[in-house]
Amino acid sequence: MANVQKYAASAIGHLAAHYERRRDAAGEYVKFGNQNIDQERTHLNYNLAPDRPDGQVSFIRQRCGEVRCMKRDDVKILCSWVVTAPRDLPQESENDFFRATYDFLENRYGRENVVSAYVHMDEVTPHMHFAFVPVVIDQKRGDLKVSAKEVLTRTDLRTFHMDLSEYVRNQLGFEVSILNDATKDGNREVAELKKASAHREVLEAQEKAAAAQHALEEKLVVLDAIQRKLAAFRGRELSIQEIQSIHPQTGITGALRGITVDDVENLKATAIRGLQARDALATLSEEYKRVKAMVPTVQERMKNAQDKIRLEQLEKAFQRLPEHIQKQILPVERKSHDRGQER
Repeated sequence: MANVQKYAASAIGHLAAHYERRRDAAGEYVKFGNQNIDQERTHLNYNLAPDRPDGQVSFIRQRCGEVRCMKRDDVKILCSWVVTAPRDLPQESENDFFRATYDFLENRYGRENVVSAYVHMDEVTPHMHFAFVPVVIDQKRGDLKVSAKEVLTRTDLRTFHMDLSEYVRNQLGFEVSILNDATKDGNREVAELKKASAHREVLEAQEKAAAAQHALEEKLVVLDAIQRKLAAFRGRELSIQEIQSIHPQTGITGALRGITVDDVENLKATAIRGLQARDALATLSEEYKRVKAMVPTVQERMKNAQDKIRLEQLEKAFQRLPEHIQKQILPVERKSHDRGQER
């Protein structure tokens, strides 16, 4: 019946175009991969939110500038509830249903944060895209900040359908199948209850499918934006053979010919990567020199080991000599040592 999504700044332009059904260069309504749009009914779409003279994207940026908003690409600055008209809702009550739903959402998330609320009547199931900037009071600092996580809490999501059902019922004066209520018909026979239950399950499945379709529709918009950005990126690293194959010529005016903008971008990307590799190599070289100075060479370690073994052998041989021989040798060694000290 209802589904909510969170979006970062990179998606807001395409989502705004999707909500308001902009036309492309050929004058056709942009479909964004959705093949179920009936363009003959698009004129029936309408927006329940206040008019944003400078556009939805400008309003989002303005609102984020009025409150505290982290400067990170992954921050979710836009949330969107997709609310589908229940299947048991009389057609003549659709406008009243969306009006009541809008009022409920505006009261819940703040009128000052509402971006748009477009009702799409040109698809199989009428539905509303309620887009808003998730602004909340920071309990520690006392100021306002953008935080989708703190606005769309588990409690908010758990009570959403129940609260919406009660509000719409009070506004319309009758019940619609926003929330299942199998217990209200307890006096009916078992067969009737089973039939009604099966009917409700079908309606619920249809509504969930419709909500999932609309949520998928928005995700396709974001995917389309990503694909467009990837297609627009032209700079890539060139191989040595590709660089050698570029043969620019100088014209009469001195301008280069035979080299395209793509070639320039690719050469820039290659040069940047080369400079990065050079800097990395220089850093590694300095580190290698520093470590090498701290670690003795293999030859030095072998010489030290051999000297140690030779000294141990001499010590053992000395200990095996008769004591009177040891006494004769020790003064000689002491005198030799003293002469070395004098030098």
